[in-house]
Amino acid sequence: MKKFFNQLFLFSIPGLTYIILAVLLMPTLLSLQNGPSTKRQIDTSFKNAIKRDYEMLILGNSRTYRGINPDFIKMKCYNFSHDNDSYNQSYYKLDFIIKKHKKIKYLILGMDYFQFSIKSDTRNYVYADFFAKEYLNDYENENILKKKIEYYCGNADPKKLLSLFPKEKKPVLRKNGQLAMFGFSKESDKIERNIKRLDFQVDYFEKILRLCKNQNIKVIIVTLPTRVNELKSYNEKQLIEFYSFFNKYIDNKNTFYLNYCYHEDFKTFDYADATHLNESGANHFSHLLNQDLMHLIYPQSN
Repeated sequence: MKKFFNQLFLFSIPGLTYIILAVLLMPTLLSLQNGPSTKRQIDTSFKNAIKRDYEMLILGNSRTYRGINPDFIKMKCYNFSHDNDSYNQSYYKLDFIIKKHKKIKYLILGMDYFQFSIKSDTRNYVYADFFAKEYLNDYENENILKKKIEYYCGNADPKKLLSLFPKEKKPVLRKNGQLAMFGFSKESDKIERNIKRLDFQVDYFEKILRLCKNQNIKVIIVTLPTRVNELKSYNEKQLIEFYSFFNKYIDNKNTFYLNYCYHEDFKTFDYADATHLNESGANHFSHLLNQDLMHLIYPQSN
């Protein structure tokens, strides 16, 4: 029997060695080839949000994450957006920043028609390490330990070795918080969106506005340029109803709205895919955004 277990142990060594090395090294190898992993993006984003000095904060989903380059904003600015973030994640990020005693004067808050319809838990295995404990109360019976184990075990999947040979230039996570994308979209790109609002996200949207008011932070809500292929997800009646709901939050004193959704300057070659601006498109948009921000913030100088 002892001999059997010895042989079993020797037989399992290669597999165990691969799993350990994959868990430890695969994220680094994949990051070198394909850009930073989701966990590394979030860890780095929070680290830089604490370290850097800024008075304007950007919160939003993948469109603001890729689409706004703070280097083009004259005011000191940090992009704290991330993929799949909706208003609950944005609220807890703002809460995190305030509790770190960052003196924020302005918040750029991304807004898409579909953003109120999303309740994402795909990043909770990382967000749980940073957010207030109350964050997870909105996700009933979620086992964060299980999510973390699944993440690390997923790194041991041999199929991931194929990802070490990317076909396109990898995205770059900048110190200013932006994830820059490269390449160009196709005319045939399609994406489906849902405009139905969740009361859950409306409540968090309103909590963000209240928190900003209490902290004397002015809010500039921004809708980025959007491809026609994506806008086909909505009909005119839905958009009229949406703005009937949304416009009540804009007072042009503490809360402003800049809508670039239909901006004619942006063509197919400004996008990396169906919905995200590529590096050149993001730089162009950030330049336009900066001009409008300066008009809002310093109207007397215009």
